Amino acid sequence: MRLNRFLSYAGFGARRKVEELIRQGRVTVNDEEIKSLGIDIDPKKDVVKVDGERVRLPKKFVYLIFNKPQGVLTTMEKVPGDRRVAVRDYFKKYPVRVFPVGRLDYNTEGLLLMTNDGELADRLMHPKYHVPKTYIAKVKGKVTPAEIERMRKGAKLEDGFIKPISIKYLKPSRTGKNTYLEITIDVGRNRIVRRFFDRFKHPVLKLKRVSIGPLKLGNLPKGYFRELTKEEVDALKKAAGLK
Repeated sequence: MRLNRFLSYAGFGARRKVEELIRQGRVTVNDEEIKSLGIDIDPKKDVVKVDGERVRLPKKFVYLIFNKPQGVLTTMEKVPGDRRVAVRDYFKKYPVRVFPVGRLDYNTEGLLLMTNDGELADRLMHPKYHVPKTYIAKVKGKVTPAEIERMRKGAKLEDGFIKPISIKYLKPSRTGKNTYLEITIDVGRNRIVRRFFDRFKHPVLKLKRVSIGPLKLGNLPKGYFRELTKEEVDALKKAAGLK
């Protein structure tokens, strides 16, 4: 088994994340530091460690849905000197090492999938599979029907063109000065939803992810998580081309 695949299956993140661990020299195999991404290991014979801690494959995969609050970092690692609350703080006592699939920025709340299934995580994040993600955005100002039509046609950003799968008008804000919109996209670039609305001069005031493919956040309270049902896992795998 490839080392990066082994680490991903052991709950250290999707492929790109574990490859960064290897490049940083934090991984050893039989007490030898490894920096090559292409080596193979035998999980039954070789001793793999990350930061000096032995790594073992999980006995089973777990899949959790977490409602990340606003003002929480999407990371499972301790950042020196950073005292902000992070996703890892909610999973300290969970018996299995899990990692977040993708990211929600610090000020975005909502659905975050947590798992130790590296293959599914890679598929869900890979642009090849076009897994849609839906957000509810409170944007500044009144958005007119004409502006929504322009948004539906897409916009050119600094890192490429983006055309939403859909944009729906939901309602005005309580004061009537701002607007709630629902946007569905199938790309995962950094802060893509916020940058998209900036392009139309309606900056995001509040952002919440409510679905990833067939998986819905529902009424799960902020800061809580639950295990996915077998039907939810099967539906996610199907959306990611694994079934």
